[in-house]
Amino acid sequence: MAFRMKSTKSHPTPSLAAVVFDSESLLHESGLRATRAAQTVLELLEHTSQPLTHEEVAAAYTTATGELPDRVTIYRVFDRLVEAGLCDRRVGADRVNRFSRHVEAASGNTFECDQCHKVLALPSDPELPKVMGRLGRALRKQGIDTRHTALTLHGTCGDCAR
Repeated sequence: MAFRMKSTKSHPTPSLAAVVFDSESLLHESGLRATRAAQTVLELLEHTSQPLTHEEVAAAYTTATGELPDRVTIYRVFDRLVEAGLCDRRVGADRVNRFSRHVEAASGNTFECDQCHKVLALPSDPELPKVMGRLGRALRKQGIDTRHTALTLHGTCGDCAR
């Protein structure tokens, strides 16, 4: 995976990543400390087209920084990013956690490719809130109180279908 870190004081030439995506500000705005590990992980997730496993992030971290990351630190960074809503954690059919930048879907509903694990926002459908409302009412009749409902469709994306 090719990745360019945001420039630092030791590398004065700004990269495109520094202009387009400011991980430090985003972390601060979310109430998180902008540690090097948190910035690097967030930038890796921002610049990839598909969710990454812990091992893939650790390998990309080493490639980007030239340093081997502490595995526990990476897990803790993921926990904080998920809690702050900056990244999503999904467990695939293979029972492996994969992480990606948070997908902002107007409806809250997503599609996940079962092969590459890419996550896409579903288009809005005026009937879907009605269906989700009926499901919520049916669950309440069974004594189940839902705080949040979202639909995730699984299948094969166009890239993987080729």
